[in-house]
Amino acid sequence: MKILVVSPFLPYPSVPHAGGKLVLHLLETLSRAHSVHLVTRYFPGESGHLDSMKGRLSGVDAVPSEGPVRAGSLLSLGRTILSYIRLARRADEAAKREAFDLCQVEYTETGVFWTPPRSLPAVLTCHDIIAKPSFRRYASSRGLSKPVRWAEWRLKLLVERHAISKFRRVFTLSEVDREWAERLYPGVPTRALHYPGGLDLSPIPPRKEIPGRILFVGALNRPRNVEGVRFFVGTVWPFVRARAPHAEFWVVGGGASEEFRRELSRDPRVRVTGRVETLAEYYSSASVFVAPVLAGGGIIVKILDAMAAGVPVVTTSYGNEGIRARDGAEIVVADLAETFADAILRLLDDPERRAAIGEAGKSFVERNFSQQSFEETLRSVYAEAALSHGNPERR
Repeated sequence: MKILVVSPFLPYPSVPHAGGKLVLHLLETLSRAHSVHLVTRYFPGESGHLDSMKGRLSGVDAVPSEGPVRAGSLLSLGRTILSYIRLARRADEAAKREAFDLCQVEYTETGVFWTPPRSLPAVLTCHDIIAKPSFRRYASSRGLSKPVRWAEWRLKLLVERHAISKFRRVFTLSEVDREWAERLYPGVPTRALHYPGGLDLSPIPPRKEIPGRILFVGALNRPRNVEGVRFFVGTVWPFVRARAPHAEFWVVGGGASEEFRRELSRDPRVRVTGRVETLAEYYSSASVFVAPVLAGGGIIVKILDAMAAGVPVVTTSYGNEGIRARDGAEIVVADLAETFADAILRLLDDPERRAAIGEAGKSFVERNFSQQSFEETLRSVYAEAALSHGNPERR
């Protein structure tokens, strides 16, 4: 097949964020059997990666963007919207210039701005169901904030419904997001596309554990990650330090502001690495991996990577909801600061339990997030989308 892929983020081998890594894996998988043309945006400093992607694919069209939206900046938001409009125009040009058999669109936001030609079977991947966390914020709000949260949720619901309605088939990245999508947007065939675990760790490194090392991995220019690290350092870490003074907390990821770095550096046993070229040594040396996820959405790639590496993971209910590993056997789930700290301490004190949960988690990922099942889901959904073309009853 000849496939058009439209992505708001440029994927390349050293891309620092999880979404780019997932899209890169999709492109590598598709290009082994199909002709793949990519239409994408690129951020400042990324133009040098365009040539490497052109060498991997049948073609690449790219438009510049200033980067992620800066919090509180209406100018930045406006420029980002314009970059999505330019991306949509470039996708239109590619679809008119060449005859494609199918189109794969990444991220709901892309679907908001681009409408695929009616003649082209199109599939959308919702990396998150964006109305889900908005609904949860509304449901948990009280007082004067409740009508504001309701309006935010309804707006995201309408925007997401508008995007999803344009596509013959929709992927989510977890079963829980698939269930939410089917409840919120009935009538659109939806499947969970499980990316393989350990995409950052090929091959999986041997375990060379350093006792007491606790690891967090994530881009620190993402508000959710900053929120999670702040929650951990401010409310969980004091309990851990009091009972395990030898413990160290390693925060691995780029993009941290100077203010956030200074905030973390107040404790000499909190180490912030900045962006690193390879994560293998950090997963290999960690005693425990923590993912203090405070808002649900999609699949938490870094948790899958840690499990694939055999590192025992402590996370929240939101962190595990898209994975659905067994609490206490394949993963450890705790939602309150004190219980989160207690879960970490029990693992630090018990090498056999650490090893057992790490190995069980690794086996879970191998069974449920394999390359074979990933490819089978792609083939099945693409065939359904192509078959539904021209037959409205099958949409």
